[in-house]
Amino acid sequence: MAPPLVKICGLSDAGTALAAARAGADFIGFVFVAKSPRYLAPDLANEIVLETKEYCADEGLGVPRFTGLFVDAGEKQLAETAPFLTHFQFHGHEDAARIADIRAEFGVEVIKAVGVGEEADFEGIDALAEAADLLLFDARPPKGAVLPGGNGVAFDWTLLQRYRGETPFLLAGGLKSETVAAAIRAMAGHTAFAGVDVSSGVETKPGAKDGAMIEAFIRAAKG
Repeated sequence: MAPPLVKICGLSDAGTALAAARAGADFIGFVFVAKSPRYLAPDLANEIVLETKEYCADEGLGVPRFTGLFVDAGEKQLAETAPFLTHFQFHGHEDAARIADIRAEFGVEVIKAVGVGEEADFEGIDALAEAADLLLFDARPPKGAVLPGGNGVAFDWTLLQRYRGETPFLLAGGLKSETVAAAIRAMAGHTAFAGVDVSSGVETKPGAKDGAMIEAFIRAAKG
């Protein structure tokens, strides 16, 4: 079986982006939600993308894919970021029709996040899976949480048995270097499992990514 994909979300500086690329991250993610401590202005994200691409070319490394996290984004925000992103990651109320329209308009692949806390959260998943390129199963935000993700909360992974679609998915929710290998083992036999996503698990405080923690996480995930 191929090593799982690893996505590092919520990066906000070139140093940790380069550390992620050097360690073998498959996706580097930026958060474009203003209330998040991981928020990054689009022009700064674009600079990090350019610097990362240049670094990878100089070092002979594979170039990661670049994702932008949005919650119910408008056309202006998507148009501003589409030129330097490979994926939009949606954590809002985007339904299958909206996802299909965005993919057609911008030519950017879509990751649709689904909050999981109980079996009922999988109702309507087939339509979302058909519209999106990737799904991301994350813990449903705790009651009163401000952020749609990156809350450092895990969920019962056995609930993913309810998903029987073919669209590949990433697993998120409270993962750390100490727990990611067990999470990956728990996905054995799930043919749609593609990889893992981490944000708070590689931070020293909300929004402050740590290069050494990123490297340890990727090493633990990829074995």
